[in-house]
Amino acid sequence: MFKKTIKAIFSAILATPIALMALADDQVTITVWSMDGHDLGNEDTHRQVIAAFEAAHPNIKIDLTLLPESGLEDRMNTAIGAGGKLPDVFPLISGEWAPIALDLSSYIEADPDLSQDMYAEPFWRTRATFGEKVVALPTGIGANVVLYNKDVFDKAGVEYPTADWTTEDFIKKAVAITDKANGVWGGDRPRDAYRAIWHNYDAQVYSDDSTTVEGYHNSPQSLAAYQWYWDLVHSDATPTKAEIDVLGTEGTGPVDLFIAGRLGMATLNQSHMLRALKEGINFGMVPEPAGPSKDRHANAWSATPAIAGNSEHPQEAYEFLSFWAGMEGQYISMTTGLNMFPSIPALWKDHPYIDHPAIQTFKTTLDWPLVRDFDGTHLCWRAALRRVDEVYELIGLKAIERNEIKKALDKEVVVLQTALDDCVSRLGS
Repeated sequence: MFKKTIKAIFSAILATPIALMALADDQVTITVWSMDGHDLGNEDTHRQVIAAFEAAHPNIKIDLTLLPESGLEDRMNTAIGAGGKLPDVFPLISGEWAPIALDLSSYIEADPDLSQDMYAEPFWRTRATFGEKVVALPTGIGANVVLYNKDVFDKAGVEYPTADWTTEDFIKKAVAITDKANGVWGGDRPRDAYRAIWHNYDAQVYSDDSTTVEGYHNSPQSLAAYQWYWDLVHSDATPTKAEIDVLGTEGTGPVDLFIAGRLGMATLNQSHMLRALKEGINFGMVPEPAGPSKDRHANAWSATPAIAGNSEHPQEAYEFLSFWAGMEGQYISMTTGLNMFPSIPALWKDHPYIDHPAIQTFKTTLDWPLVRDFDGTHLCWRAALRRVDEVYELIGLKAIERNEIKKALDKEVVVLQTALDDCVSRLGS
C-alpha cells in the first residue's frame, strides 16, 4: 500500500539534485529520542519510518537517539529538572511530562489527513489527552494477556485455562503444572499492585477526587487482592523476583523463561506472543483471570510520542509526529518490526497475524475498562504512591503473615496519604 509511494518519492528526489541543493539552506533538523523495542518497534523499524519520512519531506532531517526505557527516563528527567534543551519529539512514557508537552489540538484541526476518529477510542482517551489538551498521538498498542505453554500442561495432564477463568483458577493451575525437579514453575507474579488483578477485585488505591487514601488502600476489596497475591506467593508455584532477575533477561517480564519452557504460564503482551509464534512455541493465550468484580479490566497501553512545548520547530516536529503515528508510519512499523499492533483500527486487517486466535483474544481485552482510566488520570499514583507500596514488597519476600496484611495496609495509609498530599500540591489532582 505505502511501499510503492515511498519508492516513488525516493526516485523523484534522487533525480533532482539541484532542488536538493536549494533545500539544504532551508533544512530543519528535528531531534527525536525514542526506545529500541517496546511498542515503537526496533531500531530497523525506526530507521525505515525516518527514511520514508525524509524522502517525502526533504526539508526536514531527523536526528534519532535510541535509549533503553530507564535511560530515556533519566535523561528526560535530568533535562526537565535542569531546564535544559529537550528533544523536539519524545515518547510520553511518564505522566509527569505531560505538562511540558505541546498541545497538538490546533495542529490536528488543521490536518486533513489525521483526526481523533482514526484511533482506537480507549487509547485516545487514556493516552493522547491531558485535561483539555491533546499532548500525544497513540502509536503502537499493547495489553497484558496470559500465555500458557500447551506442552507443559499436557505433560502435567492439566486442562488448559479458558477465557472465563478466575484468580483462584490461576493459583490451582500454577500449582498443578509446577515441576520443580525439572526447573519448571507454573506461573509468574504481578509486577506490582493495582494492575488488572487489583481492579478485577474492585480495589482502588485512593478516591476519585485524589484526596483520600483511608477506606481505599485498606478496603475489603484491596485486602482481598493482597491476600490473593499472598496465596500465590506461598503456593511456591512462581519464581521469586530475584529468580526472575537472574534467569530472565527481558525488562518487561519473564518472557525468556516462558520461551525456554520453564514457565507454564506468563503474563506478557502481544509482542511477546509474536515472538512465541516465531520461536515455534506450542502455546495458547487467555485474558488475565477474573476476580469478584462484575467487570474484567485490561492493563493496556499505547506508545505515545509527543512534542516538547518549547520546541523551536513545532510545525516540522508535528509533520514528523503525524507521519510516525499516522497511517503510513504505523503501517511501516507494523509490517517491518512485526511486534507492533497499530492504534489505528483501519490498519488491523493488514496485520500479518490478524487471523491468529491469540490476536483475537488480545482484541477482546481492548473492549474492557482499562486500568489506565484510573492511573492515567491520577498522576500522583504513578508519580508518588506507586513507589511507597511496602506491603506488596513484604508479601513478595514472604516477610509478612496473611493475617497481618490488614494491619499493614492500615499502617501504610498514613504514609500514602502524606505522599498523595505532597504530590497533589505539585501536580494537581
